[in-house]
Amino acid sequence: MTALSNFLKASKKPEVYPIVGILGIALSGAVFFSARAIRAPDVAWNHKSNPHPWQEIKDGEQVKLIALNQKYNHRWERKQW
Repeated sequence: MTALSNFLKASKKPEVYPIVGILGIALSGAVFFSARAIRAPDVAWNHKSNPHPWQEIKDGEQVKLIALNQKYNHRWERKQW
């Protein structure tokens, strides 16, 4: 039997649905936070041309995930990888 047929046979059981749902949410969260960490201002990808990327953050730029009750002019964007 192939892996697809095993999955389809197991997916007909109702006790599989919560496991698939929880794993899907966990995987989505892990991918989201990994992508967010990759684009963070404190991560240096190119140490030769820009060894300290966090020093390029201007006043009034938002770098936080959630900014409650704070006014920022714009979000920080990475210009180069």
